[in-house]
Amino acid sequence: MDGVNLLILTGPPGAGKSTVGKLVAANSPMSACINSDWFWTTIVNGQIPPWERAAKSQNETMIRSAMAAGVRMANAGFATVLDGIIGPWFFDTVREELAYCRVAVAYAVLRPDVDTCIARAQGRALESEEHRESLTDEDPIRQMWNLFSDLGPMEPHVIDTSDVDPEETALLIQERITDGLLRFPTDAF
Repeated sequence: MDGVNLLILTGPPGAGKSTVGKLVAANSPMSACINSDWFWTTIVNGQIPPWERAAKSQNETMIRSAMAAGVRMANAGFATVLDGIIGPWFFDTVREELAYCRVAVAYAVLRPDVDTCIARAQGRALESEEHRESLTDEDPIRQMWNLFSDLGPMEPHVIDTSDVDPEETALLIQERITDGLLRFPTDAF
């Protein structure tokens, strides 16, 4: 990933994070791709739907856990892609975990239009067993898309993937990393 050892790849459900994350990681000889959704599967009882307000503490814990894993893999020399819904509203938590990071960090937001997100999210659950439990309900998808709709100072980190295939998106990310355009901000939000 050309000088970056940790890429935080985010966006709303259906943006293509998991697919693109694997492609970006595959371009490095020693790499890892961590899908933060896995951390949600570890909750056996008591999970609060992450889009509900009451889930704030739970969400911070899941993000902190995923970030810790990503930081450790990156510090060990793996070019690491951490994909998940890690919006700027969680930057305080992210920065706390990045305090342990000894490598360069990039941040990219995949944001196709909302209808594309909904169609992709609903379609993937039908396509494979791996995505059988994926979020397909339109209302929470729209709600989470809205959170990413105006990122203020983070807008330069957005890549519109509405009409771009995963391979091309992975190349765009790599180009922007190489050009220094996706460096994780130390002062935004």
